[in-house]
Amino acid sequence: MKVSLILATVDRLAEMENFLEKLERQVYRDFELIVVDQNEDDRLVPLLDRYEPNFPILRLRSPRGLSRARNIGLRYVTGDIVSFPDDDCWYDPELLCKAVHLFVRNPEASIITGRSIDADGKDAVGKFDHVEGSVDKYNVWRRAVSFTIFLRKEAADAIGGFDEEIGVGASSIYHSGEETDYILRALCRFNVYYYPDLTVRHPNPLLQYSPQIIRRAYKYGCGFGKVVTKHRYTVRFKIRALLKPFLGMMLFCTAFQFPKSQYYWNSFKGRLRGML
Repeated sequence: MKVSLILATVDRLAEMENFLEKLERQVYRDFELIVVDQNEDDRLVPLLDRYEPNFPILRLRSPRGLSRARNIGLRYVTGDIVSFPDDDCWYDPELLCKAVHLFVRNPEASIITGRSIDADGKDAVGKFDHVEGSVDKYNVWRRAVSFTIFLRKEAADAIGGFDEEIGVGASSIYHSGEETDYILRALCRFNVYYYPDLTVRHPNPLLQYSPQIIRRAYKYGCGFGKVVTKHRYTVRFKIRALLKPFLGMMLFCTAFQFPKSQYYWNSFKGRLRGML
């Protein structure tokens, strides 16, 4: 089975070089890389030219917006399996081999998801379940993130594109949740299965609460709230989702950890705004 990797990128060169270097080391070689370049210049061209002799690379252009870029990339897929790596993630050498093996072992599986870990093997970009199982409306938040999703092309065709109102770089305030919305829509037609041993490496953005991370917590929270409302989650779920960042804000404020407190306050405000 051929794997098509759709990678949207902007403003990252060193991270892209790291991804390409690790991708070149893959044991499984039947794959193509579709790069959707959202830079305003051609800074990526020399880097992509260096790796193109080693594996197929298709470079496309797109205005900014992660969901928009992925939708453009989906039009050019020629593989049997589709995935959406981030431009700052990286693959261990056996990753694509593992993903393909899971589809071969489970021919009825249309979509599988994995876990995000950092360089030290710890959960990154959220908390993840450590037991495998089916993905549903409520555990999807602990069992799927965009760059750990692999799906058959037939499923991708049936689901359609990502919601361009949601996701990093969208023209709206909803800068997260596009992959969760995508999986929730998929659940209406397909079974989704989670394998915690299928891991993709990604930096953990919350090791330091930088001003950028603190600011973006609001729009990320808005995206979360938008998805929760769009898919008609229960009032109980919404209250719990609001309580978590609110209590975090209170806890870190009383501990005089003000950057963390501000991060959770922005997240709370964003979630509430997205739910309205």
